Amino acid sequence: MLCFKSNNPQNNNFITTYSLLSQGPYQVNGCPLRRVNQIYTIATSTKLDISNVKIPEHLDDKYFRRKKPQKKSKKDEEEIFETKKEEYVVTEQRKKDQVEVDSQILKVIRAHPEKNTMLHYLKALFYLQNKMYPHKMKF
Repeated sequence: MLCFKSNNPQNNNFITTYSLLSQGPYQVNGCPLRRVNQIYTIATSTKLDISNVKIPEHLDDKYFRRKKPQKKSKKDEEEIFETKKEEYVVTEQRKKDQVEVDSQILKVIRAHPEKNTMLHYLKALFYLQNKMYPHKMKF
């Protein structure tokens, strides 16, 4: 499965909106826990047995929603140029969940018979050029 950073994260779990829970692990390729639509993924023949990986129960659609900024009243329109946009900051809960899931996934990768090859595969960037058709490729 591919992530938004064009890395090769692992497909862990279905979420209720038919999205996939995608993750790097973050230490290997910098891809965090994300909710990814199935349309944006490419299936490969590479397999890891992640049946023993425990995904926290609170990882659902609400967990991945970004909080919307509060709407400003018309009185605040004069201060448009003085205010700055609030940037997204990763919460401590997300960091904790990332470390928890990453440690389990890394144990599975290290137990794989070809662990060095698997780590290089997960670190590699995926890209397509002209005349490269993913449905005709073998991964």
